[in-house]
Amino acid sequence: MDLSAIPYLIVSRELDFGFSKERVYLCLCLVDHMVLGIGLSRDESLRHMVAELEDRHGEQFDDEDDGFELDSFSNN
Repeated sequence: MDLSAIPYLIVSRELDFGFSKERVYLCLCLVDHMVLGIGLSRDESLRHMVAELEDRHGEQFDDEDDGFELDSFSNN
């Protein structure tokens, strides 16, 4: 899966647990809004979002067959 082609939004919030405060990062996939990654860092939330996206739609993102053939293009 080409991760550079997946649009996402990362939001952080500071949560107060009474005894401590933690910053939590939410990574929302903009292709499928049901895919969300949560973590204590930006990278961790992005990894969780990608893992969730691959679990749900992994068979659609086959790297060997991208659906394009060189013969299907023509110059106008």
